[in-house]
Amino acid sequence: MFFLPHSGKEQAKILWRDGAAVGFYTTKAKGSLCGDGTGSCYLLPVLDTVFVRRRHRGQGLGVAMLRDFCETFPDDEALGVSWPISPAMYQVCRKFLLAHPEEQARLWEVEPPGAWGQRGSIWLKVQLQQAGLPAPESA
Repeated sequence: MFFLPHSGKEQAKILWRDGAAVGFYTTKAKGSLCGDGTGSCYLLPVLDTVFVRRRHRGQGLGVAMLRDFCETFPDDEALGVSWPISPAMYQVCRKFLLAHPEEQARLWEVEPPGAWGQRGSIWLKVQLQQAGLPAPESA
């Protein structure tokens, strides 16, 4: 289910459990204006905001929303997650990418508009964190 959040440039999906909204995520559509005054447009779909109510955290809902985001854009070779990614969201990405290795090359941490020089591999950063090595600088 989509609704109109703060900006008309975003789409959002609400996650419902037993008739109550327990979380949501927003996306920036490929081709939509970045809103930075430059006239730049996003070059890929971007997962912008993810929220899960506190009492529903730790139940895999973040992973479910990330899976839904990826399934919503099956024909896109690259998908973005807005920079900076929080430590909790990195854990969600790690769980998701371990369970869905086919998505490892598709998810990128991005700064608008998401050109190649503004992307960083989320899978690489997860692997470096697991190895105890410093991650490359932001996207």
